[in-house]
Amino acid sequence: MASSLSVKRFWFANFIVGTLFLIVLYQLFQLTVLRRDSLLILAEKQHHLTVEIPPLRGQILDHNGKELATSLRVPSVYAVPRLMGTDEKATLGRKLSEVLGLDFKFVEERLSRDKAFVWLKRKVRFDEAEAIRKLEHPGLGILEEYKRFYPQGDLLAQVLGFVNIDNQGLEGIELYFNRELQGRPGHRFTKRDALGREIKAFEIKTIPAVDGNKVYLTINQYFQYLTERALDRAFLKWKAKGGAAVLMEAKTGRILAIANRPTFDPNHINTSDPESRRNRALTDMYEPGSVFKIVPTSAALNEGKATLDTKFFCENGEYRYLRGRILHDVHPYGNLSFRDILIKSSNIGTVKIAALLDPNIFQDYVKGFGFGAATGVDLPGEAPGFTRPPAQWSKTSPFNIPIGHEIMVTLVQMTTAMAVIANGGELVTPHILSKVEDQAGVVLRESKPKVKKRVIRQEVADQIRHSLIGVVEEGTGKTTRIEGIPVAGKTGTAQKVLPGGKGYSHSNFISSFIGFAPADQPQLVMGVMLDDPKPSYYGGTVAAPVFKEVMEAAVLALGYIPHNAELFEPAKALSELPENQPMLMQAQGGGKAISPPAAPPGR
Repeated sequence: MASSLSVKRFWFANFIVGTLFLIVLYQLFQLTVLRRDSLLILAEKQHHLTVEIPPLRGQILDHNGKELATSLRVPSVYAVPRLMGTDEKATLGRKLSEVLGLDFKFVEERLSRDKAFVWLKRKVRFDEAEAIRKLEHPGLGILEEYKRFYPQGDLLAQVLGFVNIDNQGLEGIELYFNRELQGRPGHRFTKRDALGREIKAFEIKTIPAVDGNKVYLTINQYFQYLTERALDRAFLKWKAKGGAAVLMEAKTGRILAIANRPTFDPNHINTSDPESRRNRALTDMYEPGSVFKIVPTSAALNEGKATLDTKFFCENGEYRYLRGRILHDVHPYGNLSFRDILIKSSNIGTVKIAALLDPNIFQDYVKGFGFGAATGVDLPGEAPGFTRPPAQWSKTSPFNIPIGHEIMVTLVQMTTAMAVIANGGELVTPHILSKVEDQAGVVLRESKPKVKKRVIRQEVADQIRHSLIGVVEEGTGKTTRIEGIPVAGKTGTAQKVLPGGKGYSHSNFISSFIGFAPADQPQLVMGVMLDDPKPSYYGGTVAAPVFKEVMEAAVLALGYIPHNAELFEPAKALSELPENQPMLMQAQGGGKAISPPAAPPGR
């Protein structure tokens, strides 16, 4: 029987087989020789897994080591879409959206990805994590991450700032010292299976994470609590748009408290108003008003242009200048001494004192007190304020600038300027960092007081200081008088600039008080500012009581013994007294008893 296979079909079949064989040989050559290196790298990526180990973000603590910000381990939920069937993704997605409080479309999109790992929700509540565990699905998992926590709630909120979901600082101390706080992540080198799951038994090596450093602030938690409480009362009572207060050491510039209103809780940053997150003490510029009078009066004394007894005619309350413009005093005064001009806060007298100075020399003192430039405080977002050189002055500037208009300041600037009077004439740099320690307690960095320059002589500072005591005892600052503790300071009530710079409002004001205590041995200087309080707006009425409430408790807490206090001898021998019987200080003025200051909350 003849073969039915033709020669052509035979050779054609051989050609096809030979060609396929050559193709296979070429592919083998390509895989084993030409693409060997790249395929080995790909295989390495597919089977070797590098897991990042997050570091513990460093704590933020007050000067005494009390926690202001810390980190806690919390669960985060992830999914492995490759372990889920197409049909079950919709059903599972609905359950996940319900348990985790997520939008179904968001969950559906995540589960539709062809990946071995996707985040569903990070840093969830523990009840949410437990609900995920109860689903017992192999495609769902839980990892622990660090979440930033602020144990004091809204205390010092604008100063501390906050972090994002990856624990990177976004504002405040968290941002400014992010490099010190964040630490360095570690890595775990291991292998994974075909589905991308980690095979922990095949772990190769681990490089541990380096935790972040501890940042100690100069803040005293007790003083911060006092300041926030007092400012909050005034803010609510006077229906102000905003407010701020700063408490610092006069000689060192160490900031002991900064408070702002309105405020927020950094533990719930997503529900906060951006307006409440502003650190107004550093960012808000305003015209200071009469508080600024310490600058021209100090300059005139330091330049020898006048003495405390020099008399000035105050025009009986109405000073006509520049084509009928009138400068007013709150009360009509005739002849006033230099000292009385400051005590009674005479605008006319202050302008006449400033007129004794060459404008350029006056401007040098304005800058010398720290205005027109950032103070250098170690916090982000500080505004520099605003001041103009005499070459850019208008005709009204010589009558406005000495009384605190046509110049913009921040509360930190104004408080630092008052510290010049309190500490004997030196401009110090305010600072909030005390030290940086690693987790072993080794000090890596420590802040030291820094004096920028001497602004006025010691004797001039003393003269202004005594005049400011008169402001409190006899003048506009009577509401800050503290029984047994001498206080010095200056009130400020300034009209707000109208939108567009078109004049001044007659119904909107910035009210402030800046002072220090004890005035005979200045230790603490404090500035208080309220934005647009109503119905009253005088600094001595709305801002000064905040100063008094905080300063009285703070000075006593530092161990200052009031002038009218005596330590009574116990009636019995110490051995006869009950164990731990306290010694009491009693003030003789009005029979008021003064107890040792209460310990701060949590102390």
